[in-house]
Amino acid sequence: MGKRSTVQTVAFLFGAIYLAVGVLGFLPFLGGSATMTNSRLLGLFNINLLHNLVHVVIGIAGVAAAASLANSRRFCQVVGVILLLLGVIGAVLPNPLGLLYIGELDVPLHLVTGAVLAYFGFAASVSTRSA
Repeated sequence: MGKRSTVQTVAFLFGAIYLAVGVLGFLPFLGGSATMTNSRLLGLFNINLLHNLVHVVIGIAGVAAAASLANSRRFCQVVGVILLLLGVIGAVLPNPLGLLYIGELDVPLHLVTGAVLAYFGFAASVSTRSA
């Protein structure tokens, strides 16, 4: 991809991680689920079909956004804010609307990943390095 900014690298890495987690979430031998019944990925994180699909969509969006600086920055801003909100909501209401369980370990995970993405989306200076 030639020269890639730090924001593009962050968008790509987080996208790849979320895509991998989304795919792994479908594998029953890792505790995954392809149904709306809650299960625990790796015995730690509550997931279900909708949770896995959301992770896959975020992952694809991050990988695709890495193609340009503007899209990477926007991805980090939007997904960072959403994850921060989910972390706060999950601390207060772990299963909003009964669709996605976002309590327990999901709270610190969403807060940390949301903070990192928001930082790179809003505050980080733009630097470029060779890939």
